[in-house]
Amino acid sequence: METPFFRRASEDNTILFLGNKATVLVSGDDTKGKYATILTEERKGFEPPPHTHTREDETIYVLEGQITYYVDDTVIHAAPGTYVYAPKGIKHTFKVNTETAKVLLTVYPAGFEQFINELSEPVPEQLPPAPDGPPSPEAIQTLTTIAAKYGIEMK
Repeated sequence: METPFFRRASEDNTILFLGNKATVLVSGDDTKGKYATILTEERKGFEPPPHTHTREDETIYVLEGQITYYVDDTVIHAAPGTYVYAPKGIKHTFKVNTETAKVLLTVYPAGFEQFINELSEPVPEQLPPAPDGPPSPEAIQTLTTIAAKYGIEMK
């Protein structure tokens, strides 16, 4: 029998993931690997490159802000209340159109949260500014290598 639980985002469980705040509200440890749910505060200028998850389906529910999602050949202009489904094996990315946006991200099965944890650091007092240009070749190589470990292909 599974045990009920609850979580809230707090300073204690929020980390900086590639320039964005992320809170793993539900991990695979909580669900026996069935799913994980992450609350993210996305910032303009810190969007991911196009990528494909080979292991998990991804759902996104926009809580605040405006984001344009690119899922395969579909363009979705998402406002609060928009739900987006990005199935595994389909290339996707997004662009934050407001300064920040909050989304609730769920992956089925769990595992993506481990990728987030591996690339994260504590949230600094002052968030880093958006980059002026593309990431360095070293940063791209690190991201690509760690992503591959979790079945995520960068394209």
